[in-house]
Amino acid sequence: MIKTRWILATLGLGFWLLVWGCDFLSTDEEKTVAAKKVAVHPVAPEVKVSAIKRADISVPIYTTGSVFPDRESKVAAKISGMVEKVFVEEGDQVAEGELLVQLDQKDLLITERQCQAAVKVAEMQLKEAELRVENLRKEKNRLASLLKKTVVSQQKYDEIDTAYSMAAMGLEVIRAQILSTRENLAMARQKLRDTRILAPFSGLIVERFINAGEYVSTMPPAPLFLLMNIDAVKTEMGLPEADLSRVALGDPVDITVDAYTHHTFKGTVSNINPTVDPLSRSFTLKVQIPNKEQRLKPGMFARATIYPEIHEHAMVVPFKAVVTSGDRAHVYVLEGDRLKLRKVTIGISDEELIELIEGLAEGEVVAVDGHHGMPDDSKVRVLKE
Repeated sequence: MIKTRWILATLGLGFWLLVWGCDFLSTDEEKTVAAKKVAVHPVAPEVKVSAIKRADISVPIYTTGSVFPDRESKVAAKISGMVEKVFVEEGDQVAEGELLVQLDQKDLLITERQCQAAVKVAEMQLKEAELRVENLRKEKNRLASLLKKTVVSQQKYDEIDTAYSMAAMGLEVIRAQILSTRENLAMARQKLRDTRILAPFSGLIVERFINAGEYVSTMPPAPLFLLMNIDAVKTEMGLPEADLSRVALGDPVDITVDAYTHHTFKGTVSNINPTVDPLSRSFTLKVQIPNKEQRLKPGMFARATIYPEIHEHAMVVPFKAVVTSGDRAHVYVLEGDRLKLRKVTIGISDEELIELIEGLAEGEVVAVDGHHGMPDDSKVRVLKE
């Protein structure tokens, strides 16, 4: 009886194992078929593309420098004197010709009046001398006529002739004296004008060195103000001597400073020093930058990007579109839904765009992302860049 039960149990277990095994095999077969279906229908890789266009391109030169005012002056007095009044403070914006300082004029006004009096005296002396010369000339002519008739002696004529010559010489001396007195008057008036110290150009009073009541001396000269005009500024920077032949006057320059990280200031190369420093092997150039809003301040640290040798209206593609191997360059050109590998000749690059010399035509579309390592004539799905 026990033996019979054991046989039945064994048969039942075998049956269930058979059923479970068949189900397991069926699942593996379905997975295999599904995998085969996936392998038969692969998904094409995605690439980004871009059309070939025309643009200006240049190989930039990167350098740094400092910002300086376009015009700067330490305003000083032309004459010595006591400061009567100061009209401006540090930080004031002044116009060209605006009065900055008035020096005391009392002594100079006295000198001016003395010179005026000297001129009047000289003018009166001149009139007197001219009248005397005219009278002697008439007398000389009269005696000359009488001498021909032997009415007067030669001695009498010689006396009047000598007197006339001396009077004429005296007249010339007085004329020279009157010129001198007039020049002295002009000088006195000029000194009076020089007591008014004016702004030589429009700008900003950066520093003030003088106060009312102080004495200004011209020996040695002492500055009264530091005046700057920053409506335009310049940067001075050094470049390696290898770049000397690349840059030229008028080359465009982009300037950035830490105070305005999201703004680029536009400038141009205004001066190139042809002398190379024998120690650093570099030369100095200056960049002129319009600064009407006066956001750039003297002393700022500036980063400059110079664009020499601009190739205008060049055919360009994004830099990442070109695949290089040694001295050969290729791009993947989109034709329908396939990428065709094509050899091209490239020119200069600014690290964002690269110039195409030959091998492609304007308007053709090339892959710019996802194409590296693909075989020629690969089928792709396109994502517009």
